[in-house]
Amino acid sequence: MADENKAPAQAGSTSQAPVESAPDLPPAQTSLQLTVEAPQTNPVAPVPEDRSVLLQRARAFLNSPQVRHEDLIAKRRFLTEKGLTNDEVEGLLREVPPPPPLLPPRTYPQPPPSRLPHLLLNVLRAFSWIAGGSAALLLVYFRFIYPRIAQTYQARLSLRTHRKTHLERLTNSLDDLKTAQRSTFAVLPQPDPFHEPAKYRSCRTLAQLAEASAGEKDLSPITLLRCAIQECAKGTHKATSAALFRMLEETFPWVADGGAELEETLWQTLTTTPIFQPAPLPPAPPGSSPSPPPPSPSSDTVWTYTAPSPPAPPALLTSLTSLSAALPAPAPATNPPQPKFQHTFQALSDLTGYITTQTYAAPLGLRAPGVGVGVGLNVPLSPEAEEVRREIRALKGLVLNRRSFMPRMPSTTFARPVEAGAA
Repeated sequence: MADENKAPAQAGSTSQAPVESAPDLPPAQTSLQLTVEAPQTNPVAPVPEDRSVLLQRARAFLNSPQVRHEDLIAKRRFLTEKGLTNDEVEGLLREVPPPPPLLPPRTYPQPPPSRLPHLLLNVLRAFSWIAGGSAALLLVYFRFIYPRIAQTYQARLSLRTHRKTHLERLTNSLDDLKTAQRSTFAVLPQPDPFHEPAKYRSCRTLAQLAEASAGEKDLSPITLLRCAIQECAKGTHKATSAALFRMLEETFPWVADGGAELEETLWQTLTTTPIFQPAPLPPAPPGSSPSPPPPSPSSDTVWTYTAPSPPAPPALLTSLTSLSAALPAPAPATNPPQPKFQHTFQALSDLTGYITTQTYAAPLGLRAPGVGVGVGLNVPLSPEAEEVRREIRALKGLVLNRRSFMPRMPSTTFARPVEAGAA
């Protein structure tokens, strides 16, 4: 629109300005000159000029970079005003290559304001909330939760310590009990490892054993093997493992019916029991190499039976036997009969008399020489003698009060014995 407004001013200036002045200016100043020359009022007659030079200048004008992008109407009006005809203007415009499309100016969007302060503020606010919440949680934890956890832990710890103490005491008690049982059971009668029922002990053959058992299956492996070996020893065939099992299966069919389990039990008893041993090998001739070790048990091994020695009587049984022998024999029946505890009563009476004699005789024997009987000063006894004296007196009091602890005895007509040493 600026070019259209300037058109009248430029039209007046074409008749006043000389034609030679326009080409003298550089192409960049030509359009500017068009706008400045408008106020001139003194018309000047155009100077005739060569058309070729004018066309060349107009062509240079159109090819200048500053004019190339100007409006086409403004270019045609300007050239017409410079004295060119419409055909010349059209020809020049066709010669000039069309200008490339105008590119819009590079306009970059305004960068948004920085969000870093807001981000830092939000981070600071988040950290403040986290710190405040953590402080509140720590306060609640240490004020209410931690004391309860500590009390629970201490209670569990004390309970565990108490339980451990009781377990240690129980373990020590069990160890003491095992030690006491081991020392106590040593004097008790031990079970016979080769015990046989009384009705089978006298059997020496399998026929006698079958007759004694009367078809029962309560025979132990030791009894079966013992009778089989003894029967083979009386006969002419050897007591090999195969012969023993064959004889047992022929005499007792239920042995064969027992299967491999019963045979395994018999074999284990035969090979592990000390009373069943393989027959010794014949001695090697003198000067020969040392005899090889005995072979392992097999089906051809010949077995022998060695009767076990009777176990030694236990110490407890020996003590009880000695005590029973030391007791007096029961007195013959009398009329009237003697009371049941007469012997015990007599022994207690003798003990009471002895204690009384020892108690009252000790001070008299320990008086200082040359001192009268009524004025004497007792010699102080040693601590051991005083202890014995106190024990004797306590025992005397217990014996003297025996009637309070013994049941009432029926009245009899026997004479009461006189206590020894009583006044």
